[in-house]
Amino acid sequence: MTMRSRTRTLFTPRLPLVSALALTLLATSCASEPEVPEPVAAAVERGSTQSGALLIEDAWMPEPANPEVGVVYLAVTNTAATADAVTGVHTSASPDADLCNTETTESGAGAMRVVDEIPVPAGGTTTFVDGGYHVMVNDIPEPLAVGDAVTVTLTFASGSEAEVEVPVQEMTGPAPDHSGHDDPHGHH
Repeated sequence: MTMRSRTRTLFTPRLPLVSALALTLLATSCASEPEVPEPVAAAVERGSTQSGALLIEDAWMPEPANPEVGVVYLAVTNTAATADAVTGVHTSASPDADLCNTETTESGAGAMRVVDEIPVPAGGTTTFVDGGYHVMVNDIPEPLAVGDAVTVTLTFASGSEAEVEVPVQEMTGPAPDHSGHDDPHGHH
């Protein structure tokens, strides 16, 4: 019994202290504004537009590593019941722009080629990405920098046309090899 009373003696004075501390913490956490962590990076704004049943989103151009050649990535969603295709492209950055696709050769290497059209399935999305479909902008006369914008106009097989403002942004990830697109005569 002495041990029991001794145990109480050791911990009893601390109980009011712990209770007071807990109440203080509870009161201050309720009375103060919750801390909202600041975002690590601001949300990246990318270009988008809609033309009829066609929605162009996530349009951007990585800052060109070679000031004479750029690439545009985006996504085209077709909400129509019939398939469509991108059949042409024009840009404000250069009169020389191509629809391209990167394909894997038998040896496993990537090879870019100019294509006449890029299919956009009915009710589906075609994404223009590094290593797949993309827009090459060739013979850029004035270097582009982060913060610039390029107007890109896409023409579709359906007769639709969509104009989108494409921001030039920092390159993320490894720089793609566009060495096949730096021929000054536009031969790809």
